Amino acid sequence: MIIFKKFKYLDIAIYLSLILLALLTRYYLLEDRNSWHDEWHSIYVSDPNISNEETLLRYYGDKGSSFLTEYYPSLYLFILKIIFKFFGYIDDNGRILSLIFGVMTVPISIYLTNFLKKGTDYIFVGLLVSLNLFLVWQSIEIRAHSILVAASLINIILFYKVLEKKNIAIFLLYFLSSIFLLSLWPIAGSIFFGKTIYLIKDYLINKKKIFDMIFLFSLILISYIFLNIEYLQFNLARDSHYTALYKSFFFNYHFRSFFGSKILGGLFLIIFSLLVIINFKDLVYKHKKKDLLLYIIFSSYFLPLSYTFLKASIMSPKYVIFIIPLIIIWILINIKSENHKSIKISLVLISTIFFTLNINNSPIDRPPTKNVLKKLLDKKVNLIITNESDVFNNYLKTKKIIINNKIEVFKINEKIPVHFDRYWFLCLNNVLHFVGDKGLLSNNPEIENKCLEVEPKKGFQEIFPNISNIQDFHIRRFKKY
Repeated sequence: MIIFKKFKYLDIAIYLSLILLALLTRYYLLEDRNSWHDEWHSIYVSDPNISNEETLLRYYGDKGSSFLTEYYPSLYLFILKIIFKFFGYIDDNGRILSLIFGVMTVPISIYLTNFLKKGTDYIFVGLLVSLNLFLVWQSIEIRAHSILVAASLINIILFYKVLEKKNIAIFLLYFLSSIFLLSLWPIAGSIFFGKTIYLIKDYLINKKKIFDMIFLFSLILISYIFLNIEYLQFNLARDSHYTALYKSFFFNYHFRSFFGSKILGGLFLIIFSLLVIINFKDLVYKHKKKDLLLYIIFSSYFLPLSYTFLKASIMSPKYVIFIIPLIIIWILINIKSENHKSIKISLVLISTIFFTLNINNSPIDRPPTKNVLKKLLDKKVNLIITNESDVFNNYLKTKKIIINNKIEVFKINEKIPVHFDRYWFLCLNNVLHFVGDKGLLSNNPEIENKCLEVEPKKGFQEIFPNISNIQDFHIRRFKKY
């Protein structure tokens, strides 16, 4: 009994240590994290000061531009709106929401690992999920991806529970979690495609009755369509998306993005492929609980590829981010021999090295808005004017530094209060995520006309020199005569 208690306390200590590691790896980037245009839109649509009707109007296109930049459902945006309402309309509060679910991914992944295989594999899973660069980066974006990963893992666990113990409470919980998951991200339908393969194989090999599950799946599908009919009609009519299918996909299968580098992604892809080949006979002729993960992984490639070839490309690694923990878990529980534990340790050590080297090298360069605002604050700025969209201006107004220092933000066509005797003109200029490396300051890009053609407000004159050498921005100063 004493030995059992020691092991129990040790497990709890390991769990807490891994959760703390997940929190630290994600919190490390939080303070200096900037947003880019997709996140500006998320913040704009989720304004807690507008009605739900206006939220939907903004979602369906009224975003200060004529097109919808993403195709995810509105559910996440309403969740974000609630967070902003209770905790303050500050952009970083949306980031904290993602961080919480990003951290939750680790204990949920550990639980799923322990459910599938007892032993020490859960420790390696916890470490690799905590140190996964792609999951870390997405855990501090104002997007639905972190919630998606956590919700997917919970749904898979509940699926196992439904098969294990069929009662009304578990059925209801699984039903509700399935509707939530699909309404959050319809590409998660590939999870249910993988589950269907799992059920059919169970029926063929073990003669297990699956009619009750088929009925449940049908009920989930009908309910989802009924609740999301407007979204489906709006998006299925589209014949183009922003995520093109590149030839390199058929060499790396998103693993380069999933693991934050070509080398580490290649290593995981090789190990994953070898394990599939080694276990191929069992995968065909046997039925094991862990096989579900593989069916979901393959389905998450098959369905998006099918939609891409038949309709429009949806081949972004972010869209199937929920398979990253599944890949890690499946790899580790299939490295069976104790003699191969060195492989697991090596994967953790190599992942730690790549994490340390690349943690600050997010693949998307965001405008350094926080640094710009800090520089302006040092100049005692109290009024900023832009000629950007409502989306960007709204984003500026939700910055903590703007709110705490009571800095006013106006558009160029708005009348400014008479008590201001100076203002700063802020203009997005050669933004990297729009123009690529040619916008780098080291390449001496020409200043965009929209930043130069703006005339001073009546009664104001420009002060030289302008603030220069700031990536993605052009800043001009004006004061009254």
